[in-house]
Amino acid sequence: MLHRSQGTDGICLRTLADSVDREGARIRDFQERFAEKALKEHGFDPVSCLPQAALPSEYVRPAVQDMPEEKVAKAIERCNATRTGQERVDAARLPGRLEDPAETAYISIDDIGVTRQKESRKPGSGRETKYVENTVVHVAHGSGRYILAGVGMEGMFRLLIAFLLSNGLMKGRNLVFFTDGASNIRSSLERLFPYRPYTVILDWYPLEKKCREYLSSALKGKDIRNQVSGELLKYLWAGNTEYAADYLLHLGDDIVRNREWLQKLIQYLDKNYSYIPCYALRKELGLRNSSNPVEKANDVAVAQRQKHNGMSWSKHGSSALSHIRAIYLNGEADTWFREKRLGFQLSADEEECA
Repeated sequence: MLHRSQGTDGICLRTLADSVDREGARIRDFQERFAEKALKEHGFDPVSCLPQAALPSEYVRPAVQDMPEEKVAKAIERCNATRTGQERVDAARLPGRLEDPAETAYISIDDIGVTRQKESRKPGSGRETKYVENTVVHVAHGSGRYILAGVGMEGMFRLLIAFLLSNGLMKGRNLVFFTDGASNIRSSLERLFPYRPYTVILDWYPLEKKCREYLSSALKGKDIRNQVSGELLKYLWAGNTEYAADYLLHLGDDIVRNREWLQKLIQYLDKNYSYIPCYALRKELGLRNSSNPVEKANDVAVAQRQKHNGMSWSKHGSSALSHIRAIYLNGEADTWFREKRLGFQLSADEEECA
C-alpha cells in the first residue's frame, strides 16, 4: 500500500500501519457493541458482567452429567496397573466429580507481553523494557472452537461472557478453565462467576516448570534437582499435593542449599491445591490436562508477528494486529471485510491453531 501525500512526491510510510490501526479499531468497536447487546439481552449488566436479577436454575445449577462412576473406577484400575514405580491414584483423594466432555465448554486463558514502544527517550535514561499485554482466550466445545484476542484482560473477559451467553454455553454446561496459575485470571473468575459452579485446572506444563525453577534455587546441583523433581512430579501427576509438600519438607540438609526456596515451592503448591487435579486419571479418561490450545493460539495470533528482535508496539497497534489475526483464525475474514460483521459462533474448521 503506497500513499503519496498531496502535492509531494514522497510516500507516506505510515499508511499500512494506520490502516491496520483503523481496521483493528473497527473490529474492537464491533466486539464492544456485540458484548453490550448480548449481555443486556440475557439480563446481565453490560459493565459489571454480572446478572441483574435471579437467573434460571440452568444457569446457576446446570443439570449436566458427570463422567460415569463405573468408567472412572475402571480408569483408576488401569492407571494403577500400569504405574509401576509411580504414585498410585487414590480414589479417596479425587475431586467430587469429573466432567463429561460432551457437556463441557473448555476455556483456556493466557497473557502474552510484547515490547511496548517508547514515546520518547531522554539522553542517558535507562533501557527498562515495558510490555503491552495481550490476552488470548480459546473456547472449545465438542468439535467447535473460537479465539478471542486483544489488549486488556477486562475487555476480553467481558467479550468471553457475551460469547458464552450468545452460544448457549453458560446454561446447561460445565465450564472448565485452564490457566497457568496467574492470580489476575483467578481473581477475575471469582469476581465474574460467583453465581454458578466452574472448575479451574492448573496447566501441567507451567506447574512442572515452576517446580523445576524453585528446586534449582533450593538444591545443590543439577543432578540432585533432576532426581528430586522426578520424585516430586510423580506425586503431583497423581494429584497428591499433600504428599508432594511432605516430601519437600523432609528433604535432608545434605542436598538442600536454601530451604527458603523449598518453602516458597510448598506455599505455591498450597495456594494452588484446589486447582491441581489427578492428571494421570484425566489422561486415562481422555480429558484435557493443559491449555495447549491457547498456547498455540497465542503463538499464531500474537507471537509469530509481534515478538521479534527489535520490534516494539503501541497499545493500539498491538491490539489491532491481534484482532485482525483472530478473525482469520476464526474463519471470519471474508465476512468481516465484505460485510463488516462477525458471527461469534463456534467453528469446526481445522485451522493451524485448533
